[in-house]
Amino acid sequence: MTNGSSIYGNAESIQEELKNTAFGAHHLIVYPDLNTLRKVYSYYINTALNDKNETVIVLPFFETTDTVRRALRESEFDIDVTKHEKQRSLLVMDSLKGYLGSAEGVWPLIRQAIEHANTSGKNGVSVFGDLGSFFYHNKDNDLMDYELSLPSKYDGNLKTFCLYNKREFDLRLTEQQRQKLLEHHGKNMIIAAS
Repeated sequence: MTNGSSIYGNAESIQEELKNTAFGAHHLIVYPDLNTLRKVYSYYINTALNDKNETVIVLPFFETTDTVRRALRESEFDIDVTKHEKQRSLLVMDSLKGYLGSAEGVWPLIRQAIEHANTSGKNGVSVFGDLGSFFYHNKDNDLMDYELSLPSKYDGNLKTFCLYNKREFDLRLTEQQRQKLLEHHGKNMIIAAS
Protein backbone atom coordinates (compact mmCIF):
# COMPACT_ATOMS: atom_id res chain seq x y z
CA MET A 1 0.00 0.00 0.00
CA THR A 2 1.44 3.38 -0.96
CA ASN A 3 0.59 6.80 0.49
CA GLY A 4 2.51 9.50 -1.38
CA SER A 5 6.18 8.71 -0.75
CA SER A 6 5.34 6.32 2.10
CA ILE A 7 5.09 2.58 1.71
CA TYR A 8 3.45 0.43 4.36
CA GLY A 9 4.07 -3.30 4.30
CA ASN A 10 5.30 -6.45 5.93
CA ALA A 11 8.99 -7.36 6.08
CA GLU A 12 8.87 -9.24 2.77
CA SER A 13 7.33 -6.40 0.77
CA ILE A 14 9.78 -3.89 2.28
CA GLN A 15 12.67 -6.24 1.43
CA GLU A 16 11.60 -6.17 -2.21
CA GLU A 17 11.29 -2.38 -2.13
CA LEU A 18 14.80 -2.07 -0.65
CA LYS A 19 16.30 -4.47 -3.18
CA ASN A 20 15.15 -2.18 -6.00
CA THR A 21 16.48 1.02 -4.42
CA ALA A 22 18.72 3.03 -6.73
CA PHE A 23 21.86 4.89 -5.73
CA GLY A 24 21.16 8.41 -4.55
CA ALA A 25 18.41 7.27 -2.19
CA HIS A 26 17.97 8.81 1.25
CA HIS A 27 15.12 6.76 2.71
CA LEU A 28 13.53 6.40 6.12
CA ILE A 29 12.58 3.02 7.60
CA VAL A 30 10.36 2.67 10.67
CA TYR A 31 10.63 -0.82 12.12
CA PRO A 32 8.41 -2.44 14.80
CA ASP A 33 10.99 -4.66 16.55
CA LEU A 34 14.53 -5.98 16.26
CA ASN A 35 13.59 -9.39 14.86
CA THR A 36 11.77 -7.75 11.96
CA LEU A 37 14.63 -5.31 11.39
CA ARG A 38 17.17 -8.16 11.38
CA LYS A 39 15.13 -10.02 8.78
CA VAL A 40 15.02 -6.95 6.56
CA TYR A 41 18.66 -5.91 6.86
CA SER A 42 19.99 -9.49 6.52
CA TYR A 43 18.12 -9.90 3.25
CA TYR A 44 19.33 -6.55 1.93
CA ILE A 45 22.93 -7.00 3.06
CA ASN A 46 23.14 -10.46 1.50
CA THR A 47 21.86 -9.06 -1.80
CA ALA A 48 24.12 -6.00 -1.64
CA LEU A 49 27.29 -7.96 -0.85
CA ASN A 50 26.77 -11.01 -3.03
CA ASP A 51 24.60 -9.89 -5.95
CA LYS A 52 25.13 -6.14 -6.31
CA ASN A 53 28.82 -5.86 -5.36
CA GLU A 54 28.24 -3.06 -2.84
CA THR A 55 29.86 -2.03 0.41
CA VAL A 56 27.48 -1.88 3.38
CA ILE A 57 27.80 0.12 6.60
CA VAL A 58 25.57 -0.84 9.53
CA LEU A 59 25.18 1.51 12.51
CA PRO A 60 23.01 -0.27 15.10
CA PHE A 61 21.67 1.29 18.26
CA PHE A 62 19.19 -1.08 19.94
CA GLU A 63 21.52 -4.02 19.42
CA THR A 64 25.28 -4.38 19.72
CA THR A 65 27.67 -4.65 16.82
CA ASP A 66 28.33 -8.28 17.82
CA THR A 67 24.60 -9.00 17.76
CA VAL A 68 24.40 -7.63 14.21
CA ARG A 69 27.32 -9.80 13.15
CA ARG A 70 25.71 -12.86 14.75
CA ALA A 71 22.33 -12.07 13.14
CA LEU A 72 23.99 -11.90 9.71
CA ARG A 73 25.94 -15.14 10.26
CA GLU A 74 22.91 -16.99 11.62
CA SER A 75 20.46 -15.65 9.04
CA GLU A 76 19.12 -17.91 6.32
CA PHE A 77 21.84 -16.38 4.11
CA ASP A 78 24.77 -17.50 6.29
CA ILE A 79 26.71 -14.33 5.51
CA ASP A 80 30.49 -14.66 5.91
CA VAL A 81 30.86 -11.59 8.12
CA THR A 82 34.57 -12.09 8.84
CA LYS A 83 35.44 -12.31 5.12
CA HIS A 84 33.41 -9.23 4.21
CA GLU A 85 34.82 -7.20 7.11
CA LYS A 86 38.39 -8.13 6.11
CA GLN A 87 37.60 -7.02 2.54
CA ARG A 88 36.09 -3.80 3.98
CA SER A 89 32.86 -4.48 2.10
CA LEU A 90 31.00 -4.70 5.44
CA LEU A 91 31.51 -2.19 8.24
CA VAL A 92 29.60 -2.49 11.52
CA MET A 93 29.95 0.37 14.01
CA ASP A 94 27.88 1.38 17.02
CA SER A 95 25.48 4.20 16.18
CA LEU A 96 26.52 6.25 19.24
CA LYS A 97 30.13 6.25 18.09
CA GLY A 98 29.22 6.77 14.45
CA TYR A 99 26.83 9.67 14.78
CA LEU A 100 27.93 11.31 18.03
CA GLY A 101 31.53 10.17 18.49
CA SER A 102 33.09 13.17 16.75
CA ALA A 103 32.17 16.62 15.50
CA GLU A 104 31.96 15.34 11.90
CA GLY A 105 29.81 12.38 12.89
CA VAL A 106 29.56 9.43 10.52
CA TRP A 107 30.56 11.24 7.33
CA PRO A 108 34.33 10.55 7.47
CA LEU A 109 33.51 6.82 7.65
CA ILE A 110 31.07 7.09 4.75
CA ARG A 111 33.52 9.10 2.61
CA GLN A 112 36.24 6.54 3.36
CA ALA A 113 33.91 3.68 2.39
CA ILE A 114 33.00 5.44 -0.88
CA GLU A 115 36.69 5.95 -1.70
CA HIS A 116 37.45 2.31 -0.94
CA ALA A 117 34.45 1.16 -2.98
CA ASN A 118 35.64 3.24 -5.94
CA THR A 119 39.21 1.91 -5.78
CA SER A 120 38.21 -1.72 -5.17
CA GLY A 121 35.68 -2.02 -8.00
CA LYS A 122 32.54 -1.91 -5.85
CA ASN A 123 29.39 -0.42 -7.32
CA GLY A 124 28.69 1.85 -4.34
CA VAL A 125 27.88 2.11 -0.63
CA SER A 126 24.67 1.46 1.32
CA VAL A 127 24.28 2.69 4.90
CA PHE A 128 21.80 1.38 7.49
CA GLY A 129 21.94 3.83 10.39
CA ASP A 130 19.76 3.66 13.50
CA LEU A 131 19.12 7.21 14.70
CA GLY A 132 18.09 6.04 18.19
CA SER A 133 21.46 7.26 19.46
CA PHE A 134 20.19 10.85 19.23
CA PHE A 135 17.25 9.99 21.49
CA TYR A 136 19.58 8.27 23.96
CA HIS A 137 21.41 11.55 24.50
CA ASN A 138 18.18 13.60 24.39
CA LYS A 139 19.37 15.32 21.23
CA ASP A 140 16.01 15.39 19.49
CA ASN A 141 16.69 18.86 18.05
CA ASP A 142 20.17 17.79 16.90
CA LEU A 143 18.54 14.80 15.19
CA MET A 144 16.22 17.09 13.27
CA ASP A 145 19.08 19.42 12.35
CA TYR A 146 21.19 16.47 11.20
CA GLU A 147 18.47 14.81 9.12
CA LEU A 148 17.30 18.05 7.50
CA SER A 149 20.90 19.04 6.66
CA LEU A 150 21.17 15.98 4.40
CA PRO A 151 19.84 16.06 0.86
CA SER A 152 16.64 14.20 0.01
CA LYS A 153 18.63 12.59 -2.80
CA TYR A 154 22.40 12.09 -3.00
CA ASP A 155 24.65 12.53 -5.99
CA GLY A 156 26.86 9.53 -6.61
CA ASN A 157 26.87 5.91 -5.57
CA LEU A 158 25.46 6.19 -2.07
CA LYS A 159 22.20 4.97 -0.53
CA THR A 160 21.26 5.68 3.07
CA PHE A 161 18.49 4.13 5.11
CA CYS A 162 17.67 6.01 8.31
CA LEU A 163 16.29 3.51 10.81
CA TYR A 164 13.79 4.42 13.51
CA ASN A 165 12.23 2.14 16.07
CA LYS A 166 8.47 2.73 15.79
CA ARG A 167 7.92 3.26 19.51
CA GLU A 168 10.73 5.83 19.71
CA PHE A 169 9.63 7.51 16.48
CA ASP A 170 6.06 7.89 17.78
CA LEU A 171 6.88 8.85 21.38
CA ARG A 172 10.01 10.97 21.10
CA LEU A 173 9.09 13.12 18.11
CA THR A 174 6.24 15.56 17.82
CA GLU A 175 3.72 15.17 15.01
CA GLN A 176 5.34 18.16 13.28
CA GLN A 177 8.84 16.62 13.58
CA ARG A 178 7.63 13.27 12.25
CA GLN A 179 5.94 15.00 9.32
CA LYS A 180 9.09 16.99 8.49
CA LEU A 181 11.17 13.81 8.49
CA LEU A 182 8.67 11.95 6.33
CA GLU A 183 8.52 14.83 3.85
CA HIS A 184 12.31 15.21 3.74
CA HIS A 185 13.22 11.63 2.87
CA GLY A 186 12.91 10.38 -0.70
CA LYS A 187 10.80 7.44 0.42
CA ASN A 188 9.46 6.19 3.74
CA MET A 189 9.02 2.52 4.50
CA ILE A 190 6.86 1.66 7.47
CA ILE A 191 7.20 -2.02 8.38
CA ALA A 192 4.20 -3.70 9.99
CA ALA A 193 4.71 -5.97 12.99
CA SER A 194 4.83 -9.66 12.06
